[in-house]
Amino acid sequence: MTTIFWRQGLGMVAACLGLQAHAEGQLAIGGAAGDAGYLVGASVVSANGHIGSGVTRYDIKPLWAFQLGPFRVSRSRANSLLRAGREQLETGVSTEFDLFSNWRLGASLRLDNGRSFDGDPEFQGLPDVRTTLRGRVSTGRSFGERWNWSVSLDHDLLDRGGGARLNTGVNYRYPVSRRTNLDFSVGGGWGDARYLRTLYGITPEAAQATGREPYRLGSGWENLRLGAHFETALSTHWVVFGGLDVSRVLGSTARSPLVGRLVTHGLGLGVAYRSK
Repeated sequence: MTTIFWRQGLGMVAACLGLQAHAEGQLAIGGAAGDAGYLVGASVVSANGHIGSGVTRYDIKPLWAFQLGPFRVSRSRANSLLRAGREQLETGVSTEFDLFSNWRLGASLRLDNGRSFDGDPEFQGLPDVRTTLRGRVSTGRSFGERWNWSVSLDHDLLDRGGGARLNTGVNYRYPVSRRTNLDFSVGGGWGDARYLRTLYGITPEAAQATGREPYRLGSGWENLRLGAHFETALSTHWVVFGGLDVSRVLGSTARSPLVGRLVTHGLGLGVAYRSK
């Protein structure tokens, strides 16, 4: 019943928007009818993950955003660079509603790319986590001009073992100058038993096939996250941005034999051009 509810509710959102979901992209409803503009850029990222051997990888990641009237589509954090203000939008195909003066409600669809151990010799042979479509609902509110709290709940709509996740966090924005902002955030993630077992567990069948010990866990807190980011406008068109994210797995997830690193990081620096 839960899956049917999510499919119907988010299906209506997708139908209204008339677009398909793309990983790391979003479409938001909002803005004035005369708004139009775009942003293109790229960032150099150094990051590692909790699952697997935890090798640090270096990548160049493109980002883009464009807006035509009330419609806005963006990839990664490009949305915050394209427009002024503190409002956060969902990743995926999404829409937002203003509930009261300080509250907002959002709904979105996004692809979860799953996981494969094919390139990790230490864990090769363990089953992959399949790509799936997740539906998300979120709410949050601002506390003055600098503080913002948000919470979101998402669910695997294709019933591929993704289960449900809950994320919540607080963000503080410090305006260094008219052109430069600093953002500091703290947040945490919780997962139900199905989500955590799929991502961090080892089934008896997989253990027997790979010679490992099975590992079974229940629902609980997955991680604690800290972030520090900056963005500064060099001119009307050019923006420099970057930041550091740190994550620490907690409880039964930290004890999983699949976890190669308890603490991980994501460090990035980039530049973007916006049309206005």
